[in-house]
Amino acid sequence: MVRGDLAVFPFMPVMQMLLSSGRAGRLSVAHARGGELWFEPGEIVHARVGALSGDAALQVLSSLDGGQFAFAPDVVPGERTLALRRDAALRRLIEEGDAWGGLLRVFPDWNRPLRFTARWTEAQPVTRPQYVALSLIPEGLPLKTLLERTGQPPRATLETLRPFVTAGLVEVG
Repeated sequence: MVRGDLAVFPFMPVMQMLLSSGRAGRLSVAHARGGELWFEPGEIVHARVGALSGDAALQVLSSLDGGQFAFAPDVVPGERTLALRRDAALRRLIEEGDAWGGLLRVFPDWNRPLRFTARWTEAQPVTRPQYVALSLIPEGLPLKTLLERTGQPPRATLETLRPFVTAGLVEVG
């Protein structure tokens, strides 16, 4: 088993090492945005973050900037939700990772809920995707759970919510 801290060994070099090693197994990351990735030699075959799996989970994992990781060799995935060979996987992780920067500054703590501020009004015009995300706010769910329940890619949901936070209509509780 290989263990480490992503603050010391960043996520992308760890992914490069695992994809290049030709080893099969499971990478687990303990972090608010953490989850698990399963590998077969040179390929990512499954990803899970909470209730998210496949592309949505991989998208969240690409945002990692810290956490404790452990790689357990020869752990077989319960399902296959991805088929990303080494170069395609690394390219995708880099693209996804680059897209998270601004969102993580607006939404730094995924364990806290969002809430409407006093500036919010029910007369606020919203689109359907905005309505779907905003309708979950009164439930007081942690941001991570809200992202699992929208049915949309996590980054797209946060992009949908960002204007409301920056306008002071919604805040991270």
